[in-house]
Formats: sequence, C-alpha cells, structure tokens
Amino acid sequence: GSIGPFVLPQAVAESEREEKTSMAVRVLVIYFKLARMAKHFLSDPSTFQLKHSDSHYTHVLSKEETTELGRLFALHFDVGLQSLLNRVGIITTDIEAHALVEAIVESVDSEFVELKKAADGKIALPDEVFFQWYTNHLCDFDDKKECAHFLFSLFDSDDSGDITVLEFKQQVEKMAIGISHEEAHQLLQTLDKDGNGVLSEDEFEKL
Repeated sequence: GSIGPFVLPQAVAESEREEKTSMAVRVLVIYFKLARMAKHFLSDPSTFQLKHSDSHYTHVLSKEETTELGRLFALHFDVGLQSLLNRVGIITTDIEAHALVEAIVESVDSEFVELKKAADGKIALPDEVFFQWYTNHLCDFDDKKECAHFLFSLFDSDDSGDITVLEFKQQVEKMAIGISHEEAHQLLQTLDKDGNGVLSEDEFEKL
C-alpha cells in the first residue's frame, strides 16, 4: 500500500522479493538448459548438434532485455563452464568442457570468437556467445515440466521426495543464484502450501 507518494516499506520489500525470485527462477532455468545440453553432449559428442538461429540476438531481444541479460551473465555465469556444470552435479574434464564450449560457439555462428578463461582458470563462454545461445534456446521455453523435475531432483539431495529448508538453502548457495539464506527461507515458506515445513515436487513446480 502507499500513502500519497510514499510507498510503505513492506510493499517495497515485497516488490524486491518478487523481483529477486523472478531473477532466481531465470537463473535456475538457464542452469537446467546448460545441464541438459551438457548431458546430451557427453552421451555422444560425435552426433551432438545444437539448434541454430537465423536471428541475431540483437534482433530478438530489446535493449532493456539485453542489458538485463548482461547483468545476469556477469552476476551468475561469467565463470568457467566446468564450474557452472559442477554446480548442477555434472563433472567434465578440461577437454570435454573445451569441446562443448567450441560446439556452442560454432552453433551460434561465432567461430571466430576468441575463447577466454574465467577467474577460475577454466574456459568460459564469451558474453556475446552466451547471449546468442540464450536467444536460441530460452526464448521459447516449452519444457517447464522437465525443468521442474530436474531442478527438484537437484535440490532433493537425499532423494526423500521432499526438499527440506537445509537442502533448499544449500543448493541456492551452491548455485549462487543471488538470494540470501533468509530470503530462501521466506521463499520456501511461501511455496510450502500445506505448511509441513518441506516442499513436495508439486509445490516446487509453482516456483
């Protein structure tokens, strides 16, 4: 609520929490897409192919969307691909990670991009390549059920069929998705519709 031009602190906090949650969900979806891509690649590198796009990301995304994606990339994904995949439980060798980065670069028609190393010393996706890959694979997000199941399994580390507060906080921290322990706790309480203190897969899907 508000009084004249002054917005009440509670409303501001709620708005900020919703914005952070929205960002966290986008980050989780990107992790899912990266993980699924890596699994396909590792299962059979010789036949691995990524979808190409006829449209450059600058023709698909608005300036505001590109700016937001740049901020998201800098905050969450500007590290080596191995480090990113490790956050979702996929272990790759240096050679595998390098080959996957090269396959991504080739798929976005950027074969002349100079590959760079991130702060962790591992090969990283250049931001322009990430933007194009994102445009090719995330603008039409039609696999929400598969995404929710993959992420639920990731958070449910003991395979109990429920996500506890501790599991939720630990995975949020491991994936560096930008929400604090307190915010993670509040989010879990919001999603926990039956109030039993844990999240079922159906409740998690609502995220």
